[in-house]
Amino acid sequence: MSTYFKSNHRKIDLLPDGKPGFRLPQIGAASSLLSHATRRDEPAVVALPTGTGKTAVLQLTPFLWASGRVLVLTPSRLVRDQIAEGFVKLRLLKELGVVPESLETPSVKVVQKRIALPEEWEELREFDVVVTTPMSASPSIEGIAIPPSDLFALIMVDEAHHSPAISYAALLDSFPNARKAFFTATPFRRDKRTITGRLIYNYPLRAAIEDGTYGKVEYLPCVPNDGVSHDIAIAKMAEYEYLKDVEQGLDHRMMIRTDSVTRAEELVKIYKTETKLRLRLVTGRHSIRHVSSVINKLNQGKLDGIICVDMFGEGVDFPRLKLAALHAPHKSLSVTLQFIGRFARTNACDIGSAKFIAVPQEIDAEVRELFKSGANWQELVANLADARVEEEEMVRDGLSSFNTEHSTEVGEIDVTIDSLAPNFHVKVFRSDREPDWELKPFVPQGCELIFHAVSNDLASSVMVCQRRTKPKWLQNSSLLDTKNLLIISHYNRSHQLLFINSQEHGENLYESILEGLYSDELEVVCTPLSHGDVSRALRILKKPSFYNVGMRNRELGGQYESYRTLTGPKADRHVSRSDGNTRSRGHVFGGSSGEEESVTLGVSTLSKLWSNKNGLVPRLVDWCNRLAIEISNSNPVVTNSNIDNLDTGKQVSEIPSPPISMVWHEHVFQYPQRILVDGNSDEYDLTELELVIDRSSYDLQKVEFDILLNDSLIGRFIFSPGTPNIIDRIDSGPEVVIRGSIADGTLQDFLKIRPPTFFLADFSTITGNDWYRCLSIKPLNHEWIRTFDEFGVTVDIEREFENAKPGMKTIHAFTESELLSQGPDVVIYDHRTGEVADYISLFETDDTVVCTLAHCKGASGKKTSKPKKAATRVDDVYEVAGQVVKCLPFNRHPEDLKRELIRRIGTGSKLIRGTVEQFELIMNNAANKQFEYRICLVQPGLSASKLSQPVESVLAAAGEYISANTGFPPSIWISP
Repeated sequence: MSTYFKSNHRKIDLLPDGKPGFRLPQIGAASSLLSHATRRDEPAVVALPTGTGKTAVLQLTPFLWASGRVLVLTPSRLVRDQIAEGFVKLRLLKELGVVPESLETPSVKVVQKRIALPEEWEELREFDVVVTTPMSASPSIEGIAIPPSDLFALIMVDEAHHSPAISYAALLDSFPNARKAFFTATPFRRDKRTITGRLIYNYPLRAAIEDGTYGKVEYLPCVPNDGVSHDIAIAKMAEYEYLKDVEQGLDHRMMIRTDSVTRAEELVKIYKTETKLRLRLVTGRHSIRHVSSVINKLNQGKLDGIICVDMFGEGVDFPRLKLAALHAPHKSLSVTLQFIGRFARTNACDIGSAKFIAVPQEIDAEVRELFKSGANWQELVANLADARVEEEEMVRDGLSSFNTEHSTEVGEIDVTIDSLAPNFHVKVFRSDREPDWELKPFVPQGCELIFHAVSNDLASSVMVCQRRTKPKWLQNSSLLDTKNLLIISHYNRSHQLLFINSQEHGENLYESILEGLYSDELEVVCTPLSHGDVSRALRILKKPSFYNVGMRNRELGGQYESYRTLTGPKADRHVSRSDGNTRSRGHVFGGSSGEEESVTLGVSTLSKLWSNKNGLVPRLVDWCNRLAIEISNSNPVVTNSNIDNLDTGKQVSEIPSPPISMVWHEHVFQYPQRILVDGNSDEYDLTELELVIDRSSYDLQKVEFDILLNDSLIGRFIFSPGTPNIIDRIDSGPEVVIRGSIADGTLQDFLKIRPPTFFLADFSTITGNDWYRCLSIKPLNHEWIRTFDEFGVTVDIEREFENAKPGMKTIHAFTESELLSQGPDVVIYDHRTGEVADYISLFETDDTVVCTLAHCKGASGKKTSKPKKAATRVDDVYEVAGQVVKCLPFNRHPEDLKRELIRRIGTGSKLIRGTVEQFELIMNNAANKQFEYRICLVQPGLSASKLSQPVESVLAAAGEYISANTGFPPSIWISP
């Protein structure tokens, strides 16, 4: 085992007498390295801006740690040879006086070719320091032998932002017991992948600028004249600036940078033709001898500069490089900052400020802020660099704040907090109480807990579960599907918002997660945000464009699609002002445009937010916290796009007018929900349950409603907008379980998350706390009204279907007779719980199928032996208008109507005329014919001659609603 560094580690002196010694950033880094070595085994990350002496600190680290044999990894051959030469001579450390002049130097080996045989690895035991690149030593590359794990005691990586790459990671993992130290000027990457290890020291770039180790830099925008190529314009401007520096006595050199060898060769010709500059081409294809020859000529002043492709970048110390002509600017901020740093060195005589020439239009979004005309680069470079390092420190501190409560190895995989990169998707709840992070975590049914960690600092918990299930298509259990589930919960204390990130998005699962976050002894209410509140998060998008826009048809069950989705780069431009009259906003997904940072965000009506990115848990938490700030800002949200035309609903705490009907949340019709009732093994579809409003219970603050199954009461509930428990059960009826793929839930919890939609008397709607105004209502069209003299004379206007007064018909009997007189092919009587309508008649012609649905209601009030007269009772119009809502969804789907009516005929509904076979044939034919869906409202309790304004308004709203949904006006049968 090599003992060179251990034998000499007491000979170092950071502040020697009579010698320069280490500068402030170097002392800080060295001290941090010493401290880290005394108590931690994890990799150390040192961030020192270019020009502050990173290479000297790297060379000193084996002395500081009294290390055994050392492996140094570099990103390029050029840097490899510079680092190796530094160890061979220790010239820099000796000049600084940090090590004695008389100190013997270590034995150094530069590995230039791929290590193909195990014996070649063993030969390296003869050396104290081995310097190479991953391309020569990484076992991830075909043809390279696997190294012995005990070969090195310390591995150091120069330009460590490369270390997450596969080739680096494979080589680092080959030496699990070796200590590791990573050195970089920019401890962050464009892809947001984190450098493994603890950031033990960061010297801010602003401090380097202030102490003079980072020189002045400036950007010179090149604006070509019309007809002049960008390359020629940059070349001429570069020559002008270079010659101007020379005239001022500055000993500068220049670099012409592009992104491919082909372009570089083209630039050689352009600069030779258009300028008199002395330049040489350097690419990765050239030998080290060629590159060294070019460097010597630059040093001797025999060349003015070089044309290169990603050469003379990272780790190269050549302070006279002061002018950069960027024919292909870097896209990454980290690489750009590294590149700028090469030109900002101040450790040479007769040099001035660094200049960068580029065409503004060719700059990528991540670095566009730097290349704005008139930008103060000295300020911007410091701000951008230090902000990114601070972000990286935030991520590292966040990761280290998690305490692992439970961890199970799965095969050869060991789940750790820093290995998790969730997608950014959350459901948001309001909660006035922070979860109890010490509680045993909720584990979904059938799952095994694999990993659980908690951070009180971040107010977050992380859980990974695994479930193994038999595929549905398999009869036995010989194969099992494995599914992993990641659940992250975060509570924003400042704004009292709870964010849940789950790879499964079932509402039952969210409810179960909530239950697992709070003690059963506490009364805690977590409510999803209203659509308006969650849409406030859109403020994080600057100059937004929307690529995906959903519009919900406010005319539920209309003849047009119930939900329209627009997609495309500028989808929001296709939202018209007229859409705002008939549609409300559904989901939206968009991103910032223009010159701002690239950000995306999606918003849905179900209190969900998402972005198209993944990231480490602290980044997800930071994203949630930024969203919380916007959500808590109650000012109006104006995107200055066409989605502003679409209503997100007004949040209310009252029910502005009497409810006349209600339907299940739209999600129930899109994604069928299976239920179990009172422990019975028979499953039902949730839509088989009937919702019935008790209008007598209505006041501004509440309304009660019943849920029935086959005429039996399942439960009585109260709806109270603006309260924590927006829907509560107020009886102790049978338990209803909503089935879920991961977790089951209760009907009451489901209704809180996906509340039904209530239709009010003016046909405005209220869902949860969101009230959507009614469409513009015209005055009642009296042509819709048909009066019958029989009403009140031979038809008992109080009796719908039985017990009519002597000598009089019931309303149903009259309606049936009237429908039959019209000569339909089929008539179905469907009066019972869950009815489509009281009567359904079908009439077929050569090109049309007419389906008429008749809804019958009698005069309201107490039944007496004395005949009641037709009048203008509001309750009478509420009764019949409320029936409209429930039948209209079938308008769009004749096949669904056929299926439902066949089912109901089989379970008690009657065919008054025609046969089942006739009915099926007509409905099958409807697929190839015009299908007319017409609505008939029968309410003889209303008198056409006595209609009041409130009653007319309800009839007008109902009629407009029917016309918009079916394309045909209603037929309203009332008394004269």
